[in-house]
Amino acid sequence: MSQAWLDTDRVGLRKAVRCASREVINRALKSWGRLLLLVSLGLSAHSQQLTEPPNAPSFNKKLFIVELSTYTTMNMLDGITTAQSIHKGYVEGNFPAGSSYLLGRRPSVVRYAVTMGLIETGISIASYRLQHSKTKWVRLVGHGLMIQAAYGHTDGVIRNIRLMQSQ
Repeated sequence: MSQAWLDTDRVGLRKAVRCASREVINRALKSWGRLLLLVSLGLSAHSQQLTEPPNAPSFNKKLFIVELSTYTTMNMLDGITTAQSIHKGYVEGNFPAGSSYLLGRRPSVVRYAVTMGLIETGISIASYRLQHSKTKWVRLVGHGLMIQAAYGHTDGVIRNIRLMQSQ
């Protein structure tokens, strides 16, 4: 059996969401996660020259766009799966598994979009500004903000899909 650890064509994210099979979802998320990790490592390695002084500014626009796209996609998928869960009669969970303190127990699509859109805008602006810093560790904090935000919504998508499968 050959290992297709980076084959995103075999296990598409759309297929994973449509089928909602645990195995398919796990394989898709692993495949996409590895792909995003390789892309981000490749882009950051490409942007960092060996001759670069340790604290020289090196904003990587392509990496920021990849981070922002990933974060936005996972935020939208989290919103879609949350709306599907609410429609089936579930309620938004409390912290740390949910965000009912921000959205309420049964958030509407509009409330989710406005609240999470404002949060995403704030995080994206903060990350953008941090990634333009002259200090390397501050730039890493900017990348960390985007990665953590994308991870949080990915976790929300997985929890929502598992919740809907548990019926």
